[in-house]
Amino acid sequence: MHCTTCDTPNPDDARFCTGCGAALTPSAGVATAPLGPVATPTAPQPPLTPSAAAPITHARPDIGATQNVIPPASPFNQTINVNVQAAPSPVVVMAPTVAGPGCLVRTVYFLFIGLWLGAIWTGVAWALLVSVIGLPLGLLMLNRLPQVMTLKPIRTRMQVVNQGGVVLISQGQIEQRSFWVRALYFVLVGWWLSGLWLFTAWSLIGITFGLGLPLAFWMFDQTPAIVSLARQ
Repeated sequence: MHCTTCDTPNPDDARFCTGCGAALTPSAGVATAPLGPVATPTAPQPPLTPSAAAPITHARPDIGATQNVIPPASPFNQTINVNVQAAPSPVVVMAPTVAGPGCLVRTVYFLFIGLWLGAIWTGVAWALLVSVIGLPLGLLMLNRLPQVMTLKPIRTRMQVVNQGGVVLISQGQIEQRSFWVRALYFVLVGWWLSGLWLFTAWSLIGITFGLGLPLAFWMFDQTPAIVSLARQ
């Protein structure tokens, strides 16, 4: 039997051409001449839609089997891990807050109480400093002299910290210098400079007959910084 497509001779019982793979039509002992290529109608194929990891089937009529081909992974399906670091949490430090009486109240207190109470307080503090044993207490008394004489309020600092969306508010005293720096300053300078400083302040009040009170008032407020470099 000859193939009507490629005119290749095939056995009489063959169903497909061994040359081109076209289907053979058996005939009842009648030889047919090749009529040239015959177009076989094919059913319309639906449009192909991309699918992830869907096998593609190829029909091989020459071997009568079906082969599944897995397409390679698409580069658009790759997973990329990106590490994004959060921005540092902002820290907001508020200005030092002041709580205490007003200037008028402090002035009246200083004139009627602070003058004589401050003199006694200063004398006791210097006696403790001279005794060496009472040095820590005497130093503390001199650092508290502005509160005793002028009712100066203690300044505090409010700090607002944002940590992971949580706002933390803390309030405390102003950060001081290193303890060893302040101690060395007091031993070398603070103890004698503070004595000269307070003597000058008291002398201004006596010599000027009270006219030097504003300056003396300020000098008493600055006593802790003169004694031990304390920040107020």
